[in-house]
Amino acid sequence: MRKTLFLTLAAALVPLSAVPAAGSVPASVTGSVTGSVTGSVAGSVAGSVAGPRLPRTPAGQVLVVQAGLQDSVRPADAADTTDLDNFAVRLAAKVPAAPDALVLNEILGPGARHLAARLSKATGYRYRAEVAGERAAFRPDGSVRETAVVLNTDTMTAARPSGYERVQDEDQAYTGAARRDGSLQVPILAVHPGGDPAPAAGAFTALAAAKFPRAQVTVLGGDFRAARCAVPSVDQAVGCAPQAFWTELTGPQAYSDALFERAGAQSRPHSGYVFARGQVLSAGLDTAYDADLPGRAACKPAFDAGRPRSAPRECRSAYYADVPFGWALLAAPRPVQQTVVPARIALDHCELAERRADVVARVVNNTGDPLTRPLTVTADAPLTATPATSSLDVPAHRGVTAAVRITAPRDTPPGEHRVKVTVGDEPTEVPVTVTETCTEPQVYASSFHAGFGPERAVDGDIATFWHSEYSPPTPLPQSITLNLGEVRQVSKLDYQPRFDGNLNGTILDYKVYVSTDGRTFTEVAAGTWALDARLKTAGFAAVEARYVRLEGTRASGGSYLSAAEVNTG
Repeated sequence: MRKTLFLTLAAALVPLSAVPAAGSVPASVTGSVTGSVTGSVAGSVAGSVAGPRLPRTPAGQVLVVQAGLQDSVRPADAADTTDLDNFAVRLAAKVPAAPDALVLNEILGPGARHLAARLSKATGYRYRAEVAGERAAFRPDGSVRETAVVLNTDTMTAARPSGYERVQDEDQAYTGAARRDGSLQVPILAVHPGGDPAPAAGAFTALAAAKFPRAQVTVLGGDFRAARCAVPSVDQAVGCAPQAFWTELTGPQAYSDALFERAGAQSRPHSGYVFARGQVLSAGLDTAYDADLPGRAACKPAFDAGRPRSAPRECRSAYYADVPFGWALLAAPRPVQQTVVPARIALDHCELAERRADVVARVVNNTGDPLTRPLTVTADAPLTATPATSSLDVPAHRGVTAAVRITAPRDTPPGEHRVKVTVGDEPTEVPVTVTETCTEPQVYASSFHAGFGPERAVDGDIATFWHSEYSPPTPLPQSITLNLGEVRQVSKLDYQPRFDGNLNGTILDYKVYVSTDGRTFTEVAAGTWALDARLKTAGFAAVEARYVRLEGTRASGGSYLSAAEVNTG
């Protein structure tokens, strides 16, 4: 199984004949690695290393691993290396080739050097902690140093500059890495924002540009402490409005989010990234960790305390962190790079009467001239693409991303379909599966401000509330719609205004609508409520409904609505 996986991946990326024999070292490789900082010179490589057990990445390519190892804050945890040993074994089993570099968060100098030695034994290649900290994360001046870069010294070398640069009171590790065969220069930054990732992203790219102005591929890897989507949710939509840091890096800075583009786990809310100015050939996220160790929450306390033997039995030889690692295989950029994400769509989410999913087209322009690429999405009935046609106008040295909504009626029979996404003259066929059932939110809103979503109006807690978008304000009317899950009789709607002493958004003039199918809504009540925090009720003749909508046409404070709780009876 393992051998088949390696051969399949290698064949997909380069001709198999182009892959050097595992363990071969070019005769031109001489001398020692330079550029390491305090504490990384000695003791990072095992004295004797077994023969390589993983294929070597081909010339012109580099495989980078990103991991947040949560091994830096608690002294007892940092002193125990069981989780690092587990990580080395799992990493060697889950990547398609020997990693050329690791960008690590939340790890101290001794831990990084220990991991390098363990990874040397697990893979048969020699690893070195090229940039690593000391024995404590917290420095005398109050800053934090818990990032590291580990290199495969059989395939990579590091030239100056290497070291740390402070951003938001966190020390960011960097090194001027390159392939030993001379085929690729790959400066690597292991980053970890100490606060808002948006300004940190600008500081990271400025650091990379200043230190490595002639880089072929630049890597920014690390935990950005935030998922890609601006509105957090368990299931991150591919076409969501992204966070400012993601927009800055993938737009003006022309970096590619390798895990988003190639890992096949785009909807997962993860905060670890491999951003690269270069071509992403392949990528992966250790999503199998979810199935292999589903009870990670039960493992974590014992490992955090440095007592792994007290953890449940299944944790002891498997747990390495509570988030999975990611990897990316990178190469020098092409003049124009185009991707379509995801590789496959499942129409398994519903909103009212419609199944919905997104497909995203992306163009990175690495040339000195602006370009335009027409975008056409062809979807045969019962599928619909919106918009079906548009264009991507991409300035020089920038990237542009466009989302297209794919929909089908909720009652579409299960089956397989396809949409064709054509960017310029490059078509991509995307398989679409209509599932037998679809998941549906308990509540919808016509708009909401981030952090004040409609789910707060149905959580049974009057201390939380939904608020329609107010920055900028969205014009009234606005509405919130309850999904009852099935058709049943209703005869009233209860509305609890905010209960925090602020009546902004309290609905004054209202209408109530009902629907059995999510397509057609019928008005069943209308009226005016008093401006206070008391519970309000709208009564009406009993009617069958699956969806009940409260619409506000006038409210307190401005052009927005709020609700602590909304219920029906």
